[in-house]
Amino acid sequence: MSLSERIKVAMQTAGVNQVELARACGVKPPSVHGWLSGKSKFLRGENLLKAARALRVSQDWLATGKGSMIPEVGMPAPAASASPFIGDAVDFAGARPVAAGEAPDTVSVPRVKLRLQAGVSQYDTEPDMNGDGHELVPTSIIRDLGLNPRHLIAVRVRGESMEPMMFEDDIVIVDTSDIKPINREVYAINFDGQPCVKQLLYRGGQWYLHSLHPDHGPVNVKSKPTSIVGRVVIQPTRVLTGRL
Repeated sequence: MSLSERIKVAMQTAGVNQVELARACGVKPPSVHGWLSGKSKFLRGENLLKAARALRVSQDWLATGKGSMIPEVGMPAPAASASPFIGDAVDFAGARPVAAGEAPDTVSVPRVKLRLQAGVSQYDTEPDMNGDGHELVPTSIIRDLGLNPRHLIAVRVRGESMEPMMFEDDIVIVDTSDIKPINREVYAINFDGQPCVKQLLYRGGQWYLHSLHPDHGPVNVKSKPTSIVGRVVIQPTRVLTGRL
């Protein structure tokens, strides 16, 4: 399989188009067209690193065709957010590879901890091994919501700010490819280097992080560096798509 064929396969699998890949790699769309047309025979250096991150594939496989297309589960998965709140990074937020679940008709979503930095949209994930390290989601829900399992991660809710809808240590499923802010939707957020789950509210031309608990008031996203990790789409026993 040639470089162009590998890139096409990876783009189709990841649901990434040419414009998105170009932005993720910091190049012009004609450069990506050159990769896809076969004009470019090699992908090296920063372009290789960024392309592999955006497409969630092994760098070795992308560069040479050798080894597995999907990185090993134990490998770190650095990624960047295209959040409109800070920076201009545009490659999709990352999730570790997802395999078929052990239970019939389920998808195994990796449960992770987010490693964030204040003012930086890039982040890493590390396995959350409190339990078996994954959440099983019915394939029917994945299909009905039109989700790509490769973009999903499971994270724990911290604190009481989203009670009574979410409680401390509740698990939510986050679609890391969905980072467009929508009024009244719930998102996993990087707020000044701290992970949190909040509802986004748009009021008077400004975006706010909204907590459901009455003791926690709204916070303007401009008050501290803020970026979107992904939209919360599923809570155990409950689908969270649609505005609250």
